Amino acid sequence: MLRLLKGKLLFLIPALVYTGLILYLSLINLSDTPVSKLGVSDKLMHSGAYFGLGLLWMLYGIFSFREEYLFRRIVVISAASVAFGIFIEVLQDTLTTYRQLDLYDVLANTIGVLAAALLVWILKNYLLSLKAKFNLDLMKK
Repeated sequence: MLRLLKGKLLFLIPALVYTGLILYLSLINLSDTPVSKLGVSDKLMHSGAYFGLGLLWMLYGIFSFREEYLFRRIVVISAASVAFGIFIEVLQDTLTTYRQLDLYDVLANTIGVLAAALLVWILKNYLLSLKAKFNLDLMKK
């Protein structure tokens, strides 16, 4: 049981921390921070951030559960990641005076999540072989 808990936390903690970081950075005023001076497109940052979000949660889904229903799990994680992005956009519009809802941000977030899903699907056999190689099937009895 302890091995199961440690193994799941190995993938769950980074996903939760990253999710919290996106939530925090999405709701603070970034206009006076170094992030605003990066010179990188806002939409590119959104896509990259949500690529990472989707990827971390999909890796958790692959390495923490049996491989049955893998495609369905990727779809559900993708939908949840996009819904999280929409939820944050609504929070920006309702809770802050310095941010507003931007449908292009939602589109950029969605593109990032879909890119992560595509990458995971392309690499699924490799990821599953890593899981087997390192005995990471955490749901074995």
